Amino acid sequence: MVVANMNTSLPLSSSFFLRKWTRNCTKNLISAPNFLVFSYLDFLDSVFCVVYKYLDLLLEGEAPPCYCRSKNKSETINDDEENGISETLHGRQKKLKEMIDLIEFVEKLLNKNKGFEAAYCDFNNKKKLGIHRLGDRWSECGCDSCISWMKVDDPKLHVVVKQSSSKDSKENANTNSSENVIFIHGILSSSSFWTKTLFPKLSESEKANKYNMFAVDLLGHGRSPKPRDNLYTLKDHVEWIEKSVLSQFGLNSFHLVAHSMGSIIALALAAKHSKSVKSITLVAPPYFPSKDGVEFIVLNSLTPKRLWPPETFLSSVMTWYEHLSRSVCFILCRNHRTWESLIKRLTGARDVNFMFSDMIKITHHSGWHTTHNVLYRGVKQMDKNLEILMKLRKKVHVFMGTRDKSVPPDCGDKMKIKFPEVEVNNIPDAGHRSVLFNRENVLAQDLIQIWKNSTSS
Repeated sequence: MVVANMNTSLPLSSSFFLRKWTRNCTKNLISAPNFLVFSYLDFLDSVFCVVYKYLDLLLEGEAPPCYCRSKNKSETINDDEENGISETLHGRQKKLKEMIDLIEFVEKLLNKNKGFEAAYCDFNNKKKLGIHRLGDRWSECGCDSCISWMKVDDPKLHVVVKQSSSKDSKENANTNSSENVIFIHGILSSSSFWTKTLFPKLSESEKANKYNMFAVDLLGHGRSPKPRDNLYTLKDHVEWIEKSVLSQFGLNSFHLVAHSMGSIIALALAAKHSKSVKSITLVAPPYFPSKDGVEFIVLNSLTPKRLWPPETFLSSVMTWYEHLSRSVCFILCRNHRTWESLIKRLTGARDVNFMFSDMIKITHHSGWHTTHNVLYRGVKQMDKNLEILMKLRKKVHVFMGTRDKSVPPDCGDKMKIKFPEVEVNNIPDAGHRSVLFNRENVLAQDLIQIWKNSTSS
């Protein structure tokens, strides 16, 4: 009997080690191309760092600083904490030290030509006007729709207003007799995310007739301003919404509905105006418990360095590589009219899909800083803002898709564990956007019920 047991255990043990060996080999086979490709991209980004520095100097007369090198000792963490700057901007580590050496070598080589800067100083003085510092870089689009905000003395965010049936004009949109709802979109999107999908369904419902709805284009998105002298921190986004929506329309009370990254901004706005907010609805929010190093946890979780699938690879390039991502924006965003025209010709459609159009109209400066300073660093503020709202017994509702590939599907459950008062609804078979798309009627009815219950309570 003992011999039999020994004989039967050997195949099982061999099978276990064989499976483990196979898994390790597969993991190594996958990681090897990853290492090679991203090491090459590290090298390439370092080269483009030098290229863009001298192109900016040549075409605009000044080269804005980048985040390639580590911070100086004088730039402390406390300064970043106070200013809302993400650690990930300077903390994206290069794998090969030789890349930094290459930058320094090329710069020293170019600087041997002492007259380089002086030769173009006078020529570029005209280009050092405020308009170039505010927007319209040489590598970005200068069409009327992209720079129209620069022609206004006091620019504000673009806001689409859908008034209640009792209102006759935009100027009369006051909160005394009607409820108000502010809709905030996510990264690389615009107010169209709501106005093209949810607004028509809400308009069809008689129960939604008493609500004034405000869909905002976030700073740097859609038709809103895209200033170059702004770092697009969480504080900046909140202040622009205050100026362009709360003050502009005199909103004394309101509901909030936000998607994805917009959820971070919505919670910050709600916590700051806790006496005015009635309810907060978060659709597919990226929630990570606040702790040391959470910004890098979010960076590696939401945009890991992976070759597959293609959208993940593109996301990693756009968030890990400052200068390569600028090159992508130079090709796509600067020439968005050409791409839109080409798509119309190929498809025969009158209009380009609003999601694609919104994505290619953003500037590199605004998209880069919003991603790092709001999406990665803003997550760090979510717990603090939720604590404020929970103490005041504000209603927070979360809708998560169980097949969300952009943010972990268990984000809502993690929020529920830490804040039991939050109501979480997990939508079966829904993704990051399909939690809204193709179920607009259902979500519209859910929102109306949430607004009704929060008002009555």
